[in-house]
Amino acid sequence: MKIFYQSFLTLIFVFIFKTTIPAQELSIGADVVSRYIWRGFDLGGTSPSIQPNAKFLAGGFTLGFWGAYAVANPNALEEIDFYGSYAFALNNAGSFSLGFTDYMNPNSGTKIGNIHNHNDEEGPGAHFIEANVGYYGPENVPIYVLFNIFFYNVAENPIYFEVGYSTSVQDIGFSAFIGGTPGEENAYYGTEDFNIINAGFKVTKSIVFTDSFSLPIFGSVILNPESETLFYVFGLSL
Repeated sequence: MKIFYQSFLTLIFVFIFKTTIPAQELSIGADVVSRYIWRGFDLGGTSPSIQPNAKFLAGGFTLGFWGAYAVANPNALEEIDFYGSYAFALNNAGSFSLGFTDYMNPNSGTKIGNIHNHNDEEGPGAHFIEANVGYYGPENVPIYVLFNIFFYNVAENPIYFEVGYSTSVQDIGFSAFIGGTPGEENAYYGTEDFNIINAGFKVTKSIVFTDSFSLPIFGSVILNPESETLFYVFGLSL
């Protein structure tokens, strides 16, 4: 697996940087949020979270890193994800994407070079790898449908799916989403059966200070119906 993973990443970078692709773009930023909620679960240890990101876009390709670091809880797991995707335009019918995410926890005690699978005799490695497929509708039908499945280092290959809708009213953005899982015996998402685990909405707005500077802010209300937990998250983007 280690050789395959290294070769796979090498092929991606060689293809992007050795091929003439228009509209290349590099961006960096960070979100500061009151709580790190992932698919209906609090992963930030009830602490505010700083979430930096950096990504490179070239044509339909996207490669990037995303992280999460608890501000007030030293015992919370740190997270850094490496992800990649390729988007296919469907003319006037939206777009379709294929991608992967490599989830890592640098302060978990497992060395980042450990690429063992969960059932390895030496124990699980540091990389939890997920494949994802997405459909994004055109402007006149602003919906999206996501399908995600862990295919490495997570027992029983947990599945998560999500459907969402987004729109805007004047200068305020609004999106609603609902996500669930078919469940599995190890209850990775907290259930062995089909259940909705992540539902809510998000409102966004930019506070304009000058012609050249504005500060995007957002608020989300998130419900996990299976665990009967409700979260309100406030954040800003830098």
